[in-house]
Amino acid sequence: MRVLILHMRYAPDLTGTGPLVTALATDLAARGEDVAVVASVPHYGRADVPAEYRGGLFHDRIEDGVRVIRTMGWTRGLDSVWGRGADYVLYTVLSLAAGLRLPRPDVLLCVAPPITVGLSGWLLRRGAPLLLNAQDIWPDGLIGMGRLRSAPMIRAFQAFERWLYRRCRSISVLSEGMKANLVAKGVPEDKVVVIPNWVDLDAWKPAPRANAFRSELGLENRFVALFAGNLGYAAALETVLEAASLLRSEPAITFLMVGEGSAKKGLARRAAELGLDNVQFVTTQPASRLPEVYGVADLSLVTLRKGMGQVSVPSKAYSIMASGRAILASVPEDSEVERLVKEAACGVWVPPEDAPAMAQAILELRADGARLQAFGSNGRRWVEHRHARTHSVSKYHQWLAEAAGQALPA
Repeated sequence: MRVLILHMRYAPDLTGTGPLVTALATDLAARGEDVAVVASVPHYGRADVPAEYRGGLFHDRIEDGVRVIRTMGWTRGLDSVWGRGADYVLYTVLSLAAGLRLPRPDVLLCVAPPITVGLSGWLLRRGAPLLLNAQDIWPDGLIGMGRLRSAPMIRAFQAFERWLYRRCRSISVLSEGMKANLVAKGVPEDKVVVIPNWVDLDAWKPAPRANAFRSELGLENRFVALFAGNLGYAAALETVLEAASLLRSEPAITFLMVGEGSAKKGLARRAAELGLDNVQFVTTQPASRLPEVYGVADLSLVTLRKGMGQVSVPSKAYSIMASGRAILASVPEDSEVERLVKEAACGVWVPPEDAPAMAQAILELRADGARLQAFGSNGRRWVEHRHARTHSVSKYHQWLAEAAGQALPA
């Protein structure tokens, strides 16, 4: 089966959905499928484009059995709506040119965001079934973050959303809440499948709290509340800064933010304005160091803005659970993460954008090491039984094969 995947952020790093789609593509190739990916050069959530991807419109190479064509990315002003928009437009144009270099696929999978990837997919399908994997629901996410306010732009995005859903053979989402969102918009229920994200249990193992990364940051005797991943607007990380301000009289507590993202500059500026000595920002770390990064945490934060519960599922929750760390979830009550934390008994939930509740929960958990340890153990067991990589990749494999009209070996 010839599979073509369009995913702008394909890269095995800390940010966003890149590691998940990379794992999917390499695992499908290992299962004997002919897999090609058209992606942008790694630049989203990074300080710079890696040296090997600088210069030229396209970079075509084989990565772990997958043919990957990377297109030049727009790198200016990515923390603004217009800069991100320019990046999406450039990828849409160049991904079409790159995809035409490849043979006609048996099935074409578009991974959003951004939802504009669907236009490239529709133009490249050449009669192949078009599938959409919605990691977030657009434009709802942009509206919920307050990044899209123009009524004409909202109507245009919503019209494009309806247009794309009609042309997809099938759409996969991460949760029942996201499925309900699409069904409410008129998408037939049997057209939407729920395939939760997963975690690589071999790569993500509980690491010692006292590790090299903690020592490098001088955090040996600190209680670390960690946020690792995309420092974007959806995460409402201003709430974390407000909680840090409330806890500034607690010198043993450090808020550590690891990663890059569109909101980072503003967050760093605000932390400086508030004089928050208990907040540290560290850039995205290499994939090989991620177990150490997550191991630093005494408590890991998963945050999501109000109104985003049926729009997004932060995949970092599964990595935290696999790392054996407790979660403090500041997310909408109707979200998948809220359900996950309560059912798995792997952490504590507080309302989103509620800094006093977050600060109080941190104080209570810091005082109860046994509870933190139990939450971490519960989370690890939960993902081992329900969110293993092999199981989820098999679901995607079956979904792709059914769309292509091919039968998988028993």
